[in-house]
Amino acid sequence: MPKTLEFIAEHLPRVTVDDVRRFTDVVDIRDARAFAAELQAFVHERVEAVELPSPLEEETVERSIARKAAALRAGTRWKPGKTDIQRGRAALLAAFAQPHNLPLADFAALANKSRQQIYRDIEARRLLALNVGGRGSRLPDWQLDPVKRQLTGAVLQGATGVDGWTLYHALSGAARRTGGALAGRGGDCRFGR
Repeated sequence: MPKTLEFIAEHLPRVTVDDVRRFTDVVDIRDARAFAAELQAFVHERVEAVELPSPLEEETVERSIARKAAALRAGTRWKPGKTDIQRGRAALLAAFAQPHNLPLADFAALANKSRQQIYRDIEARRLLALNVGGRGSRLPDWQLDPVKRQLTGAVLQGATGVDGWTLYHALSGAARRTGGALAGRGGDCRFGR
């Protein structure tokens, strides 16, 4: 029994014969002293049976701090959900599969260059290539235009520490924000999709 209830039970006034006389109109009491003792035991049992809710129980400072600290602690450490990772991967694959992103062999044929020359241009950061795991490389078709290829090469040369996907999104995003037109030395050029 919690300490609060023990205190209450110990300090309850005793049931006296005078208290029992209140019931004489309702109940036929043969022995007032025995009835008073039984009534006292009954009240005491009922008080002992009461369960106080936790805020009414006496709480020490240590318990209070521990309870509040436990409310601030998460049960498990946060990790990004698989759905976030899967959603990002799906967006990456969707961008990779866009029709304007050509497989390396198709880009080489359209550029009238060998695949080895395209690989050398990618390695020298003259061409932007997109990679997703073992799916090979894809090159945005805007690089078939000499002005756009020159712009892409200049961006690649100036941003040596930036990966191809970031540059692809930056160049594609700039084209979307300007309606597909970027100003170059030779005037406007349409860029991206």
